[in-house]
Amino acid sequence: MYTSFFGLNDIPFSIAPNPDYLFLGDRHKEALSHLSYGLGDTGGFVLLTGEVGTGKTTISRRLLEQLPENTQVAFILNPTLSCLELLATICDELKVRYKKTGTTLKYLTDKIQQKLLSNQAEGINTLLIIDEAQHLQPEVLEQLRLLTNLETNTKKLLQVVLIGQPELQQLLQRRDLRQLAQRITARYHLLPLTRKEVALYIKHRLTVADCHRQLFKPSAIALIHKISKGIPRLINLLCDRALATAYGNNDSVVNRKTVLTASEQALGSEFHLTPWWQKKSLIAASIAANLAIVVAGAYWFGGYYQTQTHVQTEASTSNEVANENLSGSNAQFSSQKPVDESSSEQATLVESSELAQVSLNQSTQPEVLPAKVASVEIVPANMQNELANNNTNLEQATERNLKPQSESEPIPAAEQNLDFDLSQLEGVSPELLAKVQQAVDDTEQQQPLVPAASESPVPSLLDMPSHIQNSVPAMTFEVHIFATDGNGWVRVNGRERYEGDVVAGRVVLAQINQEDVVLELDGQQFSLPALSSW
Repeated sequence: MYTSFFGLNDIPFSIAPNPDYLFLGDRHKEALSHLSYGLGDTGGFVLLTGEVGTGKTTISRRLLEQLPENTQVAFILNPTLSCLELLATICDELKVRYKKTGTTLKYLTDKIQQKLLSNQAEGINTLLIIDEAQHLQPEVLEQLRLLTNLETNTKKLLQVVLIGQPELQQLLQRRDLRQLAQRITARYHLLPLTRKEVALYIKHRLTVADCHRQLFKPSAIALIHKISKGIPRLINLLCDRALATAYGNNDSVVNRKTVLTASEQALGSEFHLTPWWQKKSLIAASIAANLAIVVAGAYWFGGYYQTQTHVQTEASTSNEVANENLSGSNAQFSSQKPVDESSSEQATLVESSELAQVSLNQSTQPEVLPAKVASVEIVPANMQNELANNNTNLEQATERNLKPQSESEPIPAAEQNLDFDLSQLEGVSPELLAKVQQAVDDTEQQQPLVPAASESPVPSLLDMPSHIQNSVPAMTFEVHIFATDGNGWVRVNGRERYEGDVVAGRVVLAQINQEDVVLELDGQQFSLPALSSW
């Protein structure tokens, strides 16, 4: 193996739960402290949830090590049991003797209650820990609640710790389990390791294996965090395979390329970083987006072309009117008599068509023309009034011709219709078009999710007006501690908050209930479920 090659005295990244390699990050320590708090003098139910491989079982084992000596523990690892089988398993764990045949729920319940009373008389606390509790049936959870009904004036005789995946939170939101949910005194959701914690985790396990040098480059650690998403179990698989791959390549340090190879070997294609151009879902989405752009562009171009055609028609009509005015002026000036050649001043009559053409060119050409020596042509006084009238008519015709297009009458836009047939797109395979069409149909047929009804008398945030919802900032509730004396608290956005504290922005924590929290914003109260995010 690679242990001697890297100078290790043990395999550092085994998935076996070796207590010597136990790593308690900040999140694990916090979860452990909240479990201990929930198992205080009052007892009740304690809830610990987290994704697969985040270290929930490791925390429960450390919790067992920290329990006082006067505690008897029943640890159940296989919760896929019926009510009768669960009670029998509890009796086995608590060393309760019972008959194996012909047992009933009442018989086993009485046996367990006798054991609880006996432990109470001897000063022994009784603790029940159920791992993978998301597999429990609702009727089994209700049977657990009935077991906790036995209590004294100050505490519960049976304390229960439920450990499971996030589905357990959804299971406890069922209406028929609301009584059990109200008895949960502490909730904690274990999050994956951060990038910094991943580096500390790898260093810790290498140190325990007697390796005091850096075997993983920072880029390799960053990629391990990205692929594993901070889950310790996946980190162990990746690091173990990466060390074996580096050993096979005779590399003394694990780099990014080695981690990529190890991820394909250890985790399979599910965790392989596939380039975006190889992802069929992104290709389908890209094709659909391009089709929408093409349709929208065609619709816009059609409306624009229709508008330009209408404007050009109006401009042509204006030009015809101007030309008719100019033709009439030409005929009038052509009938004038020539200037007297015997006049003391030599004068030349300028035809109206040439004058109109010069005036039109000057009005339509903003460029600065090169200077030329202009010939002076003098018009007799008796012709100046008629020339002035002709220039006025010419300017009016020119203004109509050069009138801005925005003054034309608005043209009603055609009604947009984005319905198009995806099955007739040239150049795209029918299979891909069928997938795109199926995705569009599935999206149209999706129904909005109906949230579970809240037990709080105030309305849920989802039922509040849109302006209230838009004013609420982002919030993530990580810890939920309920106390009957009003000293409960929650951990939101990484900070502990009590009743009356400002949670985020202008949002105030008004009340902490068993299953939810009541928040207040500008005098409006609303509720959010425990351990939820907004």
